[in-house]
Amino acid sequence: MTIPELFGYVLVGLSAIFFALHWNQWRDWAHAAANSRRREFIRRQLQRRMVASALIGVVGAAITMVNQLPPNPLAMTMYLLALLLAVCVIFAIGLTDMRAARQMQHEEQIEMLAAEFRKATTELPEQGNS
Repeated sequence: MTIPELFGYVLVGLSAIFFALHWNQWRDWAHAAANSRRREFIRRQLQRRMVASALIGVVGAAITMVNQLPPNPLAMTMYLLALLLAVCVIFAIGLTDMRAARQMQHEEQIEMLAAEFRKATTELPEQGNS
C-alpha cells in the first residue's frame, strides 16, 4: 500500500467519523423544540458540514484510486483538476461556515446588548420616581 492510498483511506475514515458526528447532531436538532433563528442557523450549519464531510470522503476515495488511472497525461491532468476543485469547494464551505458562525455570534451579542439597554431604560424612570 502506497502513501497516497493510505492517506486516502485516512480521509475516508475521517469523513465517516465526521459524518456520524454531524448525523447525531442532526438527530438531536430534529427532536428539539422551538423554531427560532438559532435553530435555523444550526440546521444550515449541519447541512454545510455534512456536505463537506461527504466531499472529504469522495476526495479520499479518489486519492485511493490514483493507481487505477491510465498512464495518460490528459487523464492525470483531469484527475488532479477534479481533486483540486473538490478541495477548493471544501475550503469554500469551511469559509462560509466560519463566516456564518461569526455573523450569528455578532447578532446574538447585539441582541444581548439591546436587551440590556431595554432593561436599563425601563429601570431608569422607576429610579427617578423614588
